[in-house]
Amino acid sequence: MKRTSITIIGMGPRGLSVFERLAAAAAARQLLFDIILIDPGECGAGVHAARQPQHLLINTLASQVTMFPAPSAVEHAPVCATPSLTTWARQQGYRRVGQRYYRLGDDGGGHHSGCRDDHHGGTEISDGDYLPRSLLGEYLGWVCRQIAAALPAGVTLTHHRQRAIDLRKQPDGGSVVELESGDALLSDFVFLTTGHGSNLPGDLDALLAKFAQDHARHNSKLAFVRQAYPVEQLSRIGADARVAIQGLGLSAHDVIAELTVGRGGEFIAEEGGLRYQASGREPQLTLCSRNCLPYAARGINQKGLDGRHQPRYFTIDAVDALRRQALIGRGSSQLDFDRDLLPLLKREMGEVYRATPGAAAIDDDTLFAELLFPLQDRRFASLDAFRHYFRDWLRADLAEAQLGNLASPAKAATDVLRDVRATLQAAIEHGGLTPASHRKFLSVYHPAINRAAFGPPLRRNQELLALLDAGVIALHSGPGSQIGIDENDATYMLSTKFDGGVEKYPVDVVVIARLDAFFPETDTSLLIRNLLKRGLFRPYYNGVFHPGGIDINRSGQPLDKQGKVVPGVWALGYPVEGAHYYTHALPRPQMRSRQVLDADRCVSRLVADIVKRMAVCKSVDTYGNTHQDGELVKWAP
Repeated sequence: MKRTSITIIGMGPRGLSVFERLAAAAAARQLLFDIILIDPGECGAGVHAARQPQHLLINTLASQVTMFPAPSAVEHAPVCATPSLTTWARQQGYRRVGQRYYRLGDDGGGHHSGCRDDHHGGTEISDGDYLPRSLLGEYLGWVCRQIAAALPAGVTLTHHRQRAIDLRKQPDGGSVVELESGDALLSDFVFLTTGHGSNLPGDLDALLAKFAQDHARHNSKLAFVRQAYPVEQLSRIGADARVAIQGLGLSAHDVIAELTVGRGGEFIAEEGGLRYQASGREPQLTLCSRNCLPYAARGINQKGLDGRHQPRYFTIDAVDALRRQALIGRGSSQLDFDRDLLPLLKREMGEVYRATPGAAAIDDDTLFAELLFPLQDRRFASLDAFRHYFRDWLRADLAEAQLGNLASPAKAATDVLRDVRATLQAAIEHGGLTPASHRKFLSVYHPAINRAAFGPPLRRNQELLALLDAGVIALHSGPGSQIGIDENDATYMLSTKFDGGVEKYPVDVVVIARLDAFFPETDTSLLIRNLLKRGLFRPYYNGVFHPGGIDINRSGQPLDKQGKVVPGVWALGYPVEGAHYYTHALPRPQMRSRQVLDADRCVSRLVADIVKRMAVCKSVDTYGNTHQDGELVKWAP
């Protein structure tokens, strides 16, 4: 049997899912694979490095995170044990001591961490814990090593700790992947799973960065941090600096944690909430964003590990029916989200809300506006008025989160947005919406959905309230704030218009607390730039609208400049966020999770191509010379 070489470029969680599915296929079908992994870091973890501070948390319950498929979702079973993140952490002996996690037990091969005996063995990790991202990174690395160790005898594995910088197609359909060292790797099939990228700075970012560079001699505290990660770089910010954090989402909580707990501060539990005990090394923090409103906290989970709302109105079948009606009535199957889909989504959320005990009488339109757009039509006379609103909103949201995602009418309704993600994908992907509606959805509804339904653990907003009470964070701006520069004082200037006038506040440091979306034409990756330059990939467009990502067909294969399929190549995850929607959610136990299904579909197509080639070879090669020797295993976990 001929050997097949397969290269995975990028070995974060998406690459790991592809690797897991390749291992399963090789074992089940007795295929001879030479698997090549290209990643400069540790395989598996991606951006979730195992060596990062424990005060950086994942925003999903650890018990609802796995890297393995549900048994009924795929054809071939995994080749190794398949614990969830929580199960793995318990097996490794991790236990919670206060707000930190240590290896205190030795179950499942864990070892003692050397912690003092007065920890009393800590507390067992529960299904309701939000674990540090460092533990997620450790888990992902463990998964990769487990799969590698369980590979069948006919599979070799090589890890090149470099970046890929180019890819060229060969006349026989294979690919040549060029590494930054200049080495070239020949491969029959390639998976592009490069994960998060970074864009060239926009005009405002470039202006703010240049201002810091030009005026640092007048203000030694002046700095512009365009990308918050890795958060360790924030150690350069002095305790006497005034820092504006732009963004109030999940990345903002990481920045806040690094500049508070990471500086030696401590949150102390008291009746009714938390109190922050400062170390004295914290800078003065302020927050700003388009809405200047934090993400809503996740409700305490009352649905179990795999429970979710089963929609009645906003369903995939309903989307299909609307497409048929649109095709007959308008000559196009593209939908308008506001006209066609939003009424169904509002009805779905409204019925869940009203079915929850204690819910107030409210119509669907009003409920949707209050939950997703709480600042809509609100005006504030002054900064003080907005500060009062901010605190009141935060306290009210925490009260709802503590009731839980079934007992709180508000949290039950917003949790619907998480549970109908597959319907949203069916509605949006591959040009499912008209270009104008697609643009509006991503600019208006998508951020509102994220803020209402995909927020942090409730503890994060408890911490935010405690930091406001302690004066470590103070609000100096409001909705619609802008960041400018003050040449005379060599500072940045926050400006917000209120009914009573413009409020201004000078800051020394601006930290951008958001991740870049993937726009291939402005991405800094040399690999992406070269692929676009040679016309092997093209940006994805829905009509005249470019939501981001590269263009792919429904099998996950890139389309070249002429719109032709690039054979033997697949792209998954962030590089295709545009043609796809919400690709970054990690798999959940017992669920037909998108990440696993995408990987399984692509690997199944690869196996089908191999079987087809084998059939062709057998029919034309009467001498049976179809076997090639594989390379030596060079696996360096």
